[in-house]
Amino acid sequence: MSNGEYGDVLPDELEPGSMVASEVKRLVEHPRLEAARLDNVANAGEAGSTVLIEIAKVARFVVPIVLIVVGAVLGLYLALR
Repeated sequence: MSNGEYGDVLPDELEPGSMVASEVKRLVEHPRLEAARLDNVANAGEAGSTVLIEIAKVARFVVPIVLIVVGAVLGLYLALR
């Protein structure tokens, strides 16, 4: 990309590393505040990530139930085999 539109330097918007790092840092340092912020974002419904936030809310409860059921069925199968 040396002779491209931007030359040798990429604009900040094409390198989301700092943005991702700040999001992860905020999530690790203050998970409850971040959960509240994401809930506010989802309730506003204006962000593109609203759908993913809502899916994560549902998956938070569904995934453990599915894992328990699959484990129980697999355990029962292996016990009766």
